[in-house]
Amino acid sequence: MENCYKHLYIIGNGFDIFTGLKTGYSDFRRWLENNYIIVYEALTSTYGADGEWWNDFENQLGYLNIFQYASDYPSIKKPLSSISKKVFDKEEPLERGDVTPHLNQESPCAQRLEGLLDMLHYCFEKWVQEEQRCIRIRKYTYIEKKNSFFINFNYTDTLERIYNISEENILHIHGRAANNERLIFGHNAPILSYDAKNIDEQKVVDVLYRYIKNPYEYIYKYNLHERIQNVEYIHILGFSFSDIDTPYLEWIDSHTSKHCEWEASWYSEEDKRRINTFLLENSQLKSRLHLIQIKEV
Repeated sequence: MENCYKHLYIIGNGFDIFTGLKTGYSDFRRWLENNYIIVYEALTSTYGADGEWWNDFENQLGYLNIFQYASDYPSIKKPLSSISKKVFDKEEPLERGDVTPHLNQESPCAQRLEGLLDMLHYCFEKWVQEEQRCIRIRKYTYIEKKNSFFINFNYTDTLERIYNISEENILHIHGRAANNERLIFGHNAPILSYDAKNIDEQKVVDVLYRYIKNPYEYIYKYNLHERIQNVEYIHILGFSFSDIDTPYLEWIDSHTSKHCEWEASWYSEEDKRRINTFLLENSQLKSRLHLIQIKEV
């Protein structure tokens, strides 16, 4: 039954990397530079992206210098014919005969950013699809398959194809490349608090807002409470503990037994630092969460 799982696995990108996939953000950077140099250069120019920027790729998407970016591409007036068409087509109806500012202006900076992020999304999906077909040397670790449910933060089919785990026991919470689903990635930057000074800045904020990742949207979309309410062991493998995704863990903790035992893998000292930061903010887990390393079997 769906709600009788004993084990809950939370699978992050470090798990795919351990298995043999080249799915780090640094790998995506190299792939993008080699295959879509125009997109790579536009992204570098727009964000001032360097090596460190790519280490925190998702989060960095929200930290654009909006003032500078909007200043580089000033708005232009729409022709009256364009405004009239929108009115007659009832796309943006006018009230009291007023021509509202957003209706009367094109915003080249927002259009340029939207085009760039759309292309980036296309490239990201293409990269994931290619990478999951390119694994050559596989490494395995032990996974308890019986009575287990998997929340997979990766977009790949590593669990299905390499570990032969049934699809019905796996939730690809941010999309699955093999099913041609739209892959979810994004930031949690506080852009809504940005005090836009003009319509260009506001439209840039609107574009960035579309790439905010809201964890609770996916938690409640998939009725996770029903699936995890009886678990006794929680295994976190290759999860980055980034600020974007830790709300998932906090929610899981609040909806599982306080006797649940947790284990989380680490690879680098940075992993340890992030896990310890998470424990400082969630002290009730400190005695129940143990650090492990993913071991090959």
